[in-house]
Amino acid sequence: MIPKILIIAGLCSISLVLITAASVLPASTECIGEAMCLKGKITEIIDGDTVDVGDVRVRLALTSTLELDVPEGVNAKRFVEETCPVNSDVIIDEDDGQVGILDLPDPVLDGRDIDTGDKAEITNRILGKVYCQGIVLNEEILEQGHGELSTMYCAASEFSGEAWAKKFGC
Repeated sequence: MIPKILIIAGLCSISLVLITAASVLPASTECIGEAMCLKGKITEIIDGDTVDVGDVRVRLALTSTLELDVPEGVNAKRFVEETCPVNSDVIIDEDDGQVGILDLPDPVLDGRDIDTGDKAEITNRILGKVYCQGIVLNEEILEQGHGELSTMYCAASEFSGEAWAKKFGC
């Protein structure tokens, strides 16, 4: 026979584990707003703030990391590779405030794509919040010091009112 105290202690620890797990996960992994909600797998990690999901290039909304020509940029990409590796299931919530933004080649880079350095044509990519492995990747990059909040987009982004965006300066 199992003592009643042991059963109660066991039930309490189960509740504690459930409460702890719930506090780690994002409040919701469902898309909000009217823009695209994309569910898929990461097929390529371009750099610390850009991933491909199938044939869709996703730039992390409100999150900016340094480029791959500096060690901090390489570290940011490595962080994404470790946190949300290729083939990870993701949900992308496209930013309603930044739908259809053109990805123009950077004039400073002589018409080269800012992410890849390749000669670039005008292409579309989406800006979004990336849910992966139970976290919001945009937020985690900022929390771990691998990037900065792109404050110039706070006025436009649907995510600027979220706790993580406010914490970092929106």
